[in-house]
Amino acid sequence: MTEGFKTDRDYFASYSDPGVHRLMIADHPRTNAYRLAIESCVSGKRVLDVGTGTGILSMFAARAGAEWVIAVDNSAILETACELAAENGLAHKIQFLSANAESMVLDGPVDVIVSEWMGFFGLAELMFRSVIHARDKWLKPGGTMIPGQFRLQIAPCDDVHVHQELGAGLWERPVYGLDFSLMIEREVGTPITAACDLGTASLMGPSVNVLNLDLHTAKYDDFFFTAAVELPIERSGRLCGFGGWFEVDLVPGITLSCAPSSQRTHWRQSYFPVRPFSAQRGDVVRVAMQAQRSEHGDDRLPLYFMNGELVRDDEVVHTFFYRHLGTFE
Repeated sequence: MTEGFKTDRDYFASYSDPGVHRLMIADHPRTNAYRLAIESCVSGKRVLDVGTGTGILSMFAARAGAEWVIAVDNSAILETACELAAENGLAHKIQFLSANAESMVLDGPVDVIVSEWMGFFGLAELMFRSVIHARDKWLKPGGTMIPGQFRLQIAPCDDVHVHQELGAGLWERPVYGLDFSLMIEREVGTPITAACDLGTASLMGPSVNVLNLDLHTAKYDDFFFTAAVELPIERSGRLCGFGGWFEVDLVPGITLSCAPSSQRTHWRQSYFPVRPFSAQRGDVVRVAMQAQRSEHGDDRLPLYFMNGELVRDDEVVHTFFYRHLGTFE
């Protein structure tokens, strides 16, 4: 579960837990894609690793022939990263800095910035603001960002299991012989965006991009987006929510994707439940989606909003909404 962080101190403290790093490093699609991307472009380069954690990306860079690696983190795990680099004979090529990316002072610009900053649905944790600050201050003109491209996608879903486990489906039938249908209204009114595993068979149509950013030039405000998209329905069913995921092009030719059709990652997919409604092949779902800054203390989780309508034969036959309250599970 990814909970809100009331302060940056809480956020950085959460990354002192070895279990968090086990989860990330054990994610083979994630870690191996970063390894391949780093090995493809860092030889002879000065590399900055923002949010180094246990230092594995910095060690990949040092091992791949980087001239010098600067590994910055504001968590207590940095001490372990120093020890791991020494154990692996790479400490002489890595400078470890205990600092915020926003306040760190380097001895000069770098050729490459690498960071694994993505949270659930890409934006959770908002670590990208630190990466962009570091980029604007320390990356040489024409330097390389890893990842370099970022995309968010959504798709309409009909998945009974996910609807039962993470949506309002539990309340649609008697609960131990009792009528709990009133809870449907409570669930729809206060939805939680949850991580889930969607199969390709769960999708009622193709995904569409709601955000597409070049991370060499994107600004912090660009991540808080408004998108109006149309999603064609290619399979009739009961639309109970929207699956969301991100993709990043780490370097040209190496993509890390959380799509249902890709290898499972620890991010999985994100599920945005709505009040279920029937949709037919040939319908179009129009969605206006927004990601906004939180307004209530936790600035590490965006708020998400959707307004939508189902169009059949050029006529709106259903409307729906989604209001995210700043909590992920």
